[in-house]
This record gives sequence, structure tokens and C-alpha cells, in this order.
Amino acid sequence: MRTRTLTKAVVLTIVVSLLAGIAHADPCGMVPPIWTGPGPAIERVGLQKTYVFYKDGVETFAVRPGFEGKVDNFGMLIPVPTVPAIKKIADDTFSHIDAAIDPPEVVVYAGGYRWDRDYREMARTAAPTADAENGLEYQKDEVSVVKEEAMGMYTVVVLDAGSARALKLWMDEHDYMYPEGMDEVCQDYVNAGWLFVAVKAKVGQKEGVNPKPGMTDDDVESDRPDGSVFDGHVQGMAFRFKSDHLVLPMRLASYNAGEMHNVVYILSDSPTAIQDIPQSFVKRQVSGEDLYLNLTQPLPLRIYGGGYEDIPDWQRTSLATQRDPRNSNGLARELFAADLLAARMGELSLAFEEREKELLNISERLELRGEEIDRLHRQALESEREHELDAVLMDLLDMTLTVVDGDFQREVLRKDNLHFVSYTMPADKNTTVAYHAPTHGAKPADPNADWYGESTRWVDTERRGAALEIAYMLKEKSLPERKVAIAD
Repeated sequence: MRTRTLTKAVVLTIVVSLLAGIAHADPCGMVPPIWTGPGPAIERVGLQKTYVFYKDGVETFAVRPGFEGKVDNFGMLIPVPTVPAIKKIADDTFSHIDAAIDPPEVVVYAGGYRWDRDYREMARTAAPTADAENGLEYQKDEVSVVKEEAMGMYTVVVLDAGSARALKLWMDEHDYMYPEGMDEVCQDYVNAGWLFVAVKAKVGQKEGVNPKPGMTDDDVESDRPDGSVFDGHVQGMAFRFKSDHLVLPMRLASYNAGEMHNVVYILSDSPTAIQDIPQSFVKRQVSGEDLYLNLTQPLPLRIYGGGYEDIPDWQRTSLATQRDPRNSNGLARELFAADLLAARMGELSLAFEEREKELLNISERLELRGEEIDRLHRQALESEREHELDAVLMDLLDMTLTVVDGDFQREVLRKDNLHFVSYTMPADKNTTVAYHAPTHGAKPADPNADWYGESTRWVDTERRGAALEIAYMLKEKSLPERKVAIAD
């Protein structure tokens, strides 16, 4: 294979739409709008969230684009340094990451209060919800399809192109829209030996059909009213590949109209910041210890009318199910642990991830789609996945999750891709009061305080301390030894 290093990376993620032969704007904030008609074809909606993982030469980034506009088809063209493993991520992934940072509290009424509604419903409404929620010399005109697969609502190919011109010809021939005006940047990637992940999807406009993850051409009605639009998020994807350093592809985001508000979650070996982005944008840094406990230990209680000792025994027993953290942040646990396992094994794709893709494609052929089907897939592989992920989760103890949230400066983004530097934020600002991850701002006031008065936040500190001690003991063992110990 050709050398796949980038001397001065001009990393981009090109998101294009395929409507009437015109390239459109950027759903996920990594490419300039390309539009010749009146008004914007696509506009970003909501916070643009990106998850980035890096350890031992393995990088993952995940996005779930949100957009609004007049578009039938859209796709992504993503340069990568090496052949990536690609997988679908669940719709609620980013809200679960937020809940891994600040787990929701289970509301309990003790003492003489009269319950106006079932406290279990209160607990559910307190939990975060989803966002409206990877050697051969080629002739110049050759394109090689390195990898091809279907994934829910997407068709994905990995291309090795001899030139930007060859890439454009291939994409035109196979019904992908090559972004006009990007020849020079794409040629930079070709010269550097990078590959291209081309993704296309078919999404019906809102008036004709309600678009959902997993849709195919057969779901789309062709007689939609003129001017109808789509508004919302599409299926999220994660790309995992080998890289000699952590880099985030957002250079061309500077060409987007409007604000450049991004939330970036970085799971890495140490606290970090983004080079040339204000350090004030670093809103939270969560230690691996806290992350591990948030993902594995019961959710905290918010107790009104007394303390933990005032909760009746029968009620304490019923709280066990409500306090299961997997209901709120289980998807984040799976995401983190899978990346840790890939880094430890030096593999880009894990066996259970490949089987999950097989199930996804079988369901697609049977026209079975949606979050319920995705949940069935996860349940079918739960035993195998849990056995693997439980054993590697202790590796999280050495990591830090950094949250960077702000309006990124255009001039900084235009200069280069985003690099990272070591940085530890001030302790007095690194609190859930100053920045509450599920709401992306200061922690909201207690909505029940006016009705029920003062409350107490309760966590089982003794249990959490014991869990951490056991985790460090297991961390010293090999993965097979950990599995045996956990099974016992």
C-alpha cells in the first residue's frame, strides 16, 4: 500500500447532498455550503456533537448529523489515513455520554409526603433524553474499491483514488455527488496517500414521508409537495482507524454560515484541550475513576422529606431497577469499552461489532428498521458483548473524558485541522454546577424545590469505594483472568 502519512494534514469531512445534480451544505459541520440556488439547501440544526477516542495508535470519531432543508439524498465523503472499521451508533449515544458525565438522579419522596404520581415516572422524566436527539502505485485515473458494505440507511465504500479527478469520475458514475470546488483539497489527500470513505443515503422529505434511520429508496414517496423539507438527525456513524496522533477533521467548517457551535467529547490518556481554541471552552474533565463509577454503580438519589434512612425497606428494594445506570448511560459504556478493547487488541473491528452489522443488514433486507430493531440486535449479542466489555472497562481508569463546548473561531479552523495539547482545567470550574453536561450549561434549578422543599443527594460512598478497589485489583490482571474473576 502507499504510504499513508499526512505531512501537513488538511483534514476535512465533506458532507454533500445529491439533489438535482447540485452539491449542498454540511449537516455535521465539517464542510462549507456548496449551493447555487436561492437560499440555503441545508442548514445545521442543534448542537453539533462529535466523540473522539484515542489510545495506543487507535482513533475513533463518531458523529450524528442534524440538518434541516430541501434535500432528497445526502452523503458524506470522509478522508481517513488508513482503512477504517465503520459501525452504526445508536440514536441516543450522545445523550448517554452526557449521562455518563452527570448521571441523572432518581427522585424519592420520604417522610410524610403524599405522592401525586408514581415516583418511577419522576425518575424516568429526570433522565436525559435523546437529542431532537471511521503498497500499490496507482495510475492517475484509477480508483480502487477497498471495501464496500451496507449499513442501515447508508451505503458505504472505502476508495483508494489515484487523483481527485478519478475520484470525481467514480463518484459521478456511481451516483455520488462529488463536491465542486474541492479538487485541490481532495488532491492533497491523494498526494498524502489517504483513503476516502464515501457514504450515501436516501431520505424522503418530511411532507412525503417521515425519515427514519434505516430507510431505503422503497420507503420514499416520489410525489411530495414542492418545497417540503426534512428536519432532524440521521443515523449516526463511527469510524475507527490507525493513526500516529489524534486529529479532528474540522478545517473547512469555517466556511459554514452562522455560528460554529460545537461540543467535542475527547476520551484520551490525559486531560486535554484543543490547540488554538480558547481554554475557556474546556467545560468539564471527568477522571477515569469517576467515569467508571458513573457507568457501573447505581444512580444517585435525590431524596425529599428526609434522608436515606427514612426510605422504607420495600421502597429501597424497588429502587434497584430504577437506579441501574445502563438505562441512562449504557450506550456510552458500550462505546467506551469497545474502543478500549480495540486499542488493547490492536484491532479495528471487533467480532461482535461485525455480527451486529450482519444482523443490521439482514433486517434491512427484510425491511425491519428503527430503534426497536436496533435494540433487538443489541439484546441478541448481549451475552457475548457484555462478557468482553465488562473485562476491559477497567482500562477506563487511566483515561480522562474532556468536554469542549463553544463557538469555534473561523480563522483558527481555516488554518489547519484540530490538534490537541495537554491541559488541566481549574478545579473550581470543573463542576456539574458550572457545566451540566445533559443541558450544556449551568445546572438548572431543582424543579421540585418549591413543592417539596429541601432535598438531599445521596450516593453509596462505601459501595463506590469498594467497587473502585476491586476494579484496580482486576486491572492488574490479563483480560482472560479478568473474565474468570468476573464470572466467579
